[in-house]
Amino acid sequence: MAKIEPGMESMLDMYFYETNSLLEQLDEILLRTEQANSFDSEDIKEIFRIMHTIKGSSAMMGFENLSVLAHKAEDMFFVIRENPDVITDVSFVYDLVFQVSDSYKAQIELIQNNINGEYEQMDFSELINKLLKARDALVGETKGDTPAQAEAIASGAAPDPEAAANGAAPAAPAPAADNKTTVRVFFEDGCQMENLRAFLLINTIRDACKELEFEPADVENNPETAKEIVDKGFLITFVPHDSVDEVLKAIESALNVQSYEVVSTPAAAPAEPAKTELPPEPKAATPAAAPAPAAAPAPAPAQHAPAQTSVEKAQAAVEKAQAAAGGAQKQSLISVNLAKLDALHDIVGEIITTESMVISNPDLDGLELESFNKAARQLRKLTSELQDTVMSIRMVPLAGVFQKMNRIVRDMKKKLNKDVEFVMEGEDTEVDKSIVDSLQDPLMHLVRNCMDHGIEEHVEERTAEGKPAKGTLKLTAQNASGEVIITVSDDGAGIDPEKIMNKARKQGILTKPESEYTEKEIQNLILLPGFSTNETVTEFSGRGVGMDVVKANVEKCGGSIIVDSKKGEGTTFIIKIPLTLAIIDGMEITVGDLVFTVPISTIRESFKAESSQILRDTKNNEMIMIRGVCYPILRMHEKFAIDTEITNLEDGILLLVETDNKSVCIFADKLIGEQQVVVKPFPAYLNKYNIKGEGLSGCTIMGDGSISLIIDTNTLIG
Repeated sequence: MAKIEPGMESMLDMYFYETNSLLEQLDEILLRTEQANSFDSEDIKEIFRIMHTIKGSSAMMGFENLSVLAHKAEDMFFVIRENPDVITDVSFVYDLVFQVSDSYKAQIELIQNNINGEYEQMDFSELINKLLKARDALVGETKGDTPAQAEAIASGAAPDPEAAANGAAPAAPAPAADNKTTVRVFFEDGCQMENLRAFLLINTIRDACKELEFEPADVENNPETAKEIVDKGFLITFVPHDSVDEVLKAIESALNVQSYEVVSTPAAAPAEPAKTELPPEPKAATPAAAPAPAAAPAPAPAQHAPAQTSVEKAQAAVEKAQAAAGGAQKQSLISVNLAKLDALHDIVGEIITTESMVISNPDLDGLELESFNKAARQLRKLTSELQDTVMSIRMVPLAGVFQKMNRIVRDMKKKLNKDVEFVMEGEDTEVDKSIVDSLQDPLMHLVRNCMDHGIEEHVEERTAEGKPAKGTLKLTAQNASGEVIITVSDDGAGIDPEKIMNKARKQGILTKPESEYTEKEIQNLILLPGFSTNETVTEFSGRGVGMDVVKANVEKCGGSIIVDSKKGEGTTFIIKIPLTLAIIDGMEITVGDLVFTVPISTIRESFKAESSQILRDTKNNEMIMIRGVCYPILRMHEKFAIDTEITNLEDGILLLVETDNKSVCIFADKLIGEQQVVVKPFPAYLNKYNIKGEGLSGCTIMGDGSISLIIDTNTLIG
């Protein structure tokens, strides 16, 4: 067991966040370039930079195995970066770097789940050997270099920290002790925590330097040095193991480095060996500390900046324009622990509940309080704005989750030998962060199900049905009246109802005569626990787990899942989830002694019925005619067996609600009014009663302390 180094605990969250972000970026680049079957120079540089950054930050945190793994991947891409001609056929590189990404994620997960700072340290020796062999193979393809020269290029990318720790001598002769170079580094504007960035940079170049000094010297422990670095830059004085250019390249490719200037360089070597050693020159504090020769004025320090992408250049131009226009502030971003947002979210919910309690206080009944009512309206406006702000902070796009599904499809295509095109639409759709986190497992199961069960195993099966040889798997997301609708669909074989019924009969899970099952009910049997149509257990399916997990996780988010399939044409899974779990605008209605809350986003209108509008269909069901269109009527007191004196439609109130292109008129006793409500889940012991299946999504506490049940119009209408 390994242990997290003392003093590093406070940096873990930032390390996890930045490393996971970089790994997701790495996966995206690999998937995109693999699909296009080509690397461009920017992709190669970006991958090299990602591995370089991960190596440095992992070394800083004391995760030696992760640092060495990233180092070896960096070596391989150094060869590719320096010699792009070697990438004529490097399909094996993709598999290797994906393994590196997966190994990193697995180790990080073990660290995150550590107990008392201890975690299991994974052994990457086999993967590291593969990386070394891949690097050597690429070196062998390097044009114009002898094997020895090529090997020097590969190993010179970043000196092996293991060799340095064991005191291995570098291949090149070491420079003299006084052969120092001083560089001033400037970080990107607004990158924040410049002291930590400086410390990461020092760890990045440390292995390449025989001697290393920096100023400010206490960047690791003193956050106040960040301001000094912003104002004066970060001064680094070093003696390289091999060459100055090697260290300068490492500085240039480091994360968040905007530019650097060489303040002083070693004096030219004398014609004859020096008789005595000169003492080391003092550490330069500022450029002025290095006096210019008397013969000529010192040239201005050379400015160096890393290569910029077109987006970075455009951003730099905008920032310059803003500065010229009067120093307008650019947008700055910070990362916030989700637990803090959850706490803020809960506080806002309590504020809304308390506001309702104050405004609905029975002691105020019958009192004419104009100033109080005015203040109450202003309070409601402010709490509404506060709620919107908190919700917007928690909203994140689905792109991250969708991209992970892209990776799953890629791996399964290779293992199952299926030719499938993966299409993503609506990945920019935003959902509450807690819901996004809960969606990853359900979507993974659905995508695997479509790849394994849906898409035909043999191309001949598809062509015989008149389908294209290449299958299609589609993942889409869209907003619809306060909900997000996510669909996972394939154009495969579809669900065979007869096969499903045979399997259900064998497993004894049928609850009514077979003849009474509709096609839709048969399809939904696949969502039951333990159900699987695979006769043999494979890596991806056959264990009877998966689809019931999907249903359970989706319902935890307050959502629902629908199966829509046609034999021979394909299958579509439709997930409907709320944008957020917490606070909704609702219309409160009464039925007998109970109060219900209907989400306002689903209400089209409310009205009093007239006897002339009431009709009956051929099955004697009540209908109502509204502007030439007939809608079914749902009596709430009959649905939930509630005693009430108001049973005549003309005496109560009707609400026309609509969701997913389905409409119904809900009949209730009366309207109370609109109210923001905080959604609370039902107690766990009520789950056995399938309350959600009856059309209720949760409950809320009203201003007078009573409970209101929240209507789930999707389930109610469906």
